[in-house]
Amino acid sequence: MKKLLTFYVLLLTNLLLSTFYCTAQDSITISGEFQNNTQYAKVVVQKFDVGSFAIAAIPIDKISGKFAINIPKDELIPGVYRLQYSQSSQEYVDVILNGNELQISFSIDASSETKQPIFSQSKENKLWYSYKKEAAEIRFKIELLQQFLSNYPSAEGDAIYTQNSEFLETLKKEFARKRKDFLATHLATWAREMVANEVSYFPDLKDDWRIQDFERRKHFWDAINTQNPALINTPLYTSLILQYLQYYMNPDMQFSEEEMTNGFKKSVDTIMTKFGNNTKTQEFAYKYLSLGFKEIKQEEVLQYLEENYTQVAQQCLDNLEKDALAQRLAAYEAMKVGSKAPDITFTKTTYFPQGITAKKLSDLHAEKYLLIFAAGWCPHCTTEIPKVADRYQNLKAKGIEVILVSLDETTTDFAQFAAPLPFISTTDLQKWDGQAVKDYQVYATPSYFMLDKDLKIVRKYSSFDAVMQ
Repeated sequence: MKKLLTFYVLLLTNLLLSTFYCTAQDSITISGEFQNNTQYAKVVVQKFDVGSFAIAAIPIDKISGKFAINIPKDELIPGVYRLQYSQSSQEYVDVILNGNELQISFSIDASSETKQPIFSQSKENKLWYSYKKEAAEIRFKIELLQQFLSNYPSAEGDAIYTQNSEFLETLKKEFARKRKDFLATHLATWAREMVANEVSYFPDLKDDWRIQDFERRKHFWDAINTQNPALINTPLYTSLILQYLQYYMNPDMQFSEEEMTNGFKKSVDTIMTKFGNNTKTQEFAYKYLSLGFKEIKQEEVLQYLEENYTQVAQQCLDNLEKDALAQRLAAYEAMKVGSKAPDITFTKTTYFPQGITAKKLSDLHAEKYLLIFAAGWCPHCTTEIPKVADRYQNLKAKGIEVILVSLDETTTDFAQFAAPLPFISTTDLQKWDGQAVKDYQVYATPSYFMLDKDLKIVRKYSSFDAVMQ
């Protein structure tokens, strides 16, 4: 990953220099005009790989609303690049750079609601955006009709219901025909690849919305080519994987913590299988999943990925990353359910409830121990830990002693966070380098461990709600 970031820094430098020194013959020029512009100041060019990376930023002229950038042709990796012109993640233009078209130009009416780009130069982008506009119009009609029919009190022989049902089927066929014709007509183009690999499944809206989501998910990968390494340099794969995982993050589905975790694990297997017949796409999927689950602090799923797809990791990690993985795998083995948990020495910076004294965790006597790793600088912790405090007496009644290991770095911060709590709170003020943090392989806060009376690991949790389920 460090090598990848270094590459992008060099590319950024080259792109900025190329704005001044490249000629039309050895560079690709992207230019744009924001008409009626009163709010956008710059365009940030993003490249896709394992995630997306900003590789250049170009100011938009305040008076004309125009910008332009030259990209060295011999340094361009063909694909789809995102031109982000607002801090909003929804305001951008995706542009195909195929390496052959040297002039790409478009305009956007900044005052319009849709902000649809109009390409004056670039045959391929014209094709792609023309199709996207037509497909979106048909899809909108299909969705409106589906909504109408799903709420219409249908009866056998009802003329209105019958006519609209028939029209709906006509629209679906028209959508399928336009898509098929586009794919057949524009072979060997990036526009074709982008159209061919979009999800186009229409669920039956008469079904309960949960069934619709389930069916949509079941058919999600039907039309997707997950074996094309070139598509790594587009937003397709990152967007599709994220969409697929979001099923288990939908709060309306009301998945429990355990259901979400198990759903993510099944999703990992599906994604790794789908992307698995090509080495490059398989490595991409592994890296992207690893990065994603680290960001959303799904440690159990990350562990599942690393333990079950170690061979893939060995193919795509550098030596330092492999050493770190080996250490984590050893720690996973040492910290598996049923293993004896590492003892914890209570430092001088420890708050004990009245009547409790101990030098270390093993000096305590309880039926179970709820070990919490948290910190005052962690917003999620400051929401969760008061919940634990409110339930502390209930936990004590069940024979569970609570111990908080804080990752705060100063005695002042630790005191502010932990002093009001009714249970044992300790810290060595070393944050992520603390001995207990390293012993328990903690990578996210809050993290919860349930230990039995012999300090054997019963289970690990990522939220207090999961503990109480």
